[in-house]
Amino acid sequence: MRIFLILSFVFFFNGIFISQISKIKDQKIEATWDQGIPFLLEDEYITNLTNQLTFDSLLINNKNFDKKSVKLCREIGIAFYNRGMYDAADWYLSRVKDYVEYVEIDPEKKEIKEVKKEEEKELNKREQESLKKDKEILSNLPKSYDNFSISEMENISKIIDNQIKILSSERDTLIKNNASKEVIEIKEGTINTLEKEKEVIDLSIDKNKLKKEKKILGIEKEELKFYLKWIVIIGSSIILILLVISQRKTIKVKDKEIDKQLEDINSKNTYLEHAARIIRHDMHSGINTYIPRGISSLEKRLTLENIKDLKIESPLKMIKEGLDHTQKVYKSVYEFTNLVKRNSKLDLEGKNIKNLLEDYFQKTSYRDQIQIENLGNLDVNPVLFCNALDNLVKNGLKYNKSEIKEVKIYREVNFIFIQDNGTGMDKEEFRKKIKNNKKNEKEDEGLGINIALAILREHGFSLDCEKNEIGTKMIIEIK
Repeated sequence: MRIFLILSFVFFFNGIFISQISKIKDQKIEATWDQGIPFLLEDEYITNLTNQLTFDSLLINNKNFDKKSVKLCREIGIAFYNRGMYDAADWYLSRVKDYVEYVEIDPEKKEIKEVKKEEEKELNKREQESLKKDKEILSNLPKSYDNFSISEMENISKIIDNQIKILSSERDTLIKNNASKEVIEIKEGTINTLEKEKEVIDLSIDKNKLKKEKKILGIEKEELKFYLKWIVIIGSSIILILLVISQRKTIKVKDKEIDKQLEDINSKNTYLEHAARIIRHDMHSGINTYIPRGISSLEKRLTLENIKDLKIESPLKMIKEGLDHTQKVYKSVYEFTNLVKRNSKLDLEGKNIKNLLEDYFQKTSYRDQIQIENLGNLDVNPVLFCNALDNLVKNGLKYNKSEIKEVKIYREVNFIFIQDNGTGMDKEEFRKKIKNNKKNEKEDEGLGINIALAILREHGFSLDCEKNEIGTKMIIEIK
């Protein structure tokens, strides 16, 4: 009996204890809803994320909902879900359903599912297969047409012309289906490369036809010289005949030298065209797609706490800055390779030069060392013009022994000046660097100035310099 009473007492209090725990479990932290938008002010992580969103970006009918807002809403939704607040989580996650990748909540199974529309998966698959075929077409192009007959080259030209029509139709379909800008640009790049290749083939055909005509004409010339030779023998001295023969040999030697130079030029142009094709087509995906996506994916998988614990804030920053620098270089090279095309012209835009340069230097490590005054408006190629001035600014900072290194950019009438407080370079040194750049064994010595000079000449501007009591003043004349 005593044991029974003790057991009853234990079960009674145990039931009370379990019911209290259940009540505590059922109590949930509720989100604060302000104008139909859930917030959680008690949670520092969620608060930091929501503070990055503007009120307008959270409105249901907002048409300017950018990818950054999508990413933030996705992270906030998952954070609410992990805290058991499914209504608040669903509200944020519903904001990203208009994009290709989004998140759905299954409250019954209490799990988050990554969803990708099947039709978009299929479309992406078709796009990748199409780009793979494009790459195969380009890789199968001959490196040289020297060993092809005229009929073979004409046949290749017809095949390439047909491929251009097919690819143009595919490009129009991609545009109609709202394919990504990147895919359309790559497709257009393939079309442009094939058009350039067709021009090369047509030139080779014309060159070979011209050689045949020269051969036929050469026979006629020989016959004519045969008769002239006897006329000369009769009408003039043997000395004159020997002089003509000697001159003929000299011309032949010079013709061979010219032909060899033309072959070298054509060979180098071919290498340049292939290099441009590689940079514009093959390097684009790595620099502008895979690396940025990799960084984004890494940031999604690491919380701020993870980053602090692993002490990788500085490496991540260096990777991003390195990527930004590489993308700037790629854009400059991309614009340069446009000039490889026959009869190409520089793409110019009317820009406020001060604003353009401030935006460009804002992302550099030496932005605080540059002072930019009002420079007015000019028609320039933004990427290449900034690259040219950046090379001149870096030279002014690199060859500078001052404790505080400075560069000032200002304008007077039709001249833009880049004044530094460095060691100074006079006109003679400047011209020597330009003249000897091709012979220089050091790759970087004078390279920046020559790149800047080439870019400014393409704009129709000129570049000069003078040494003064402050340092070096680079002078750009706007013609």
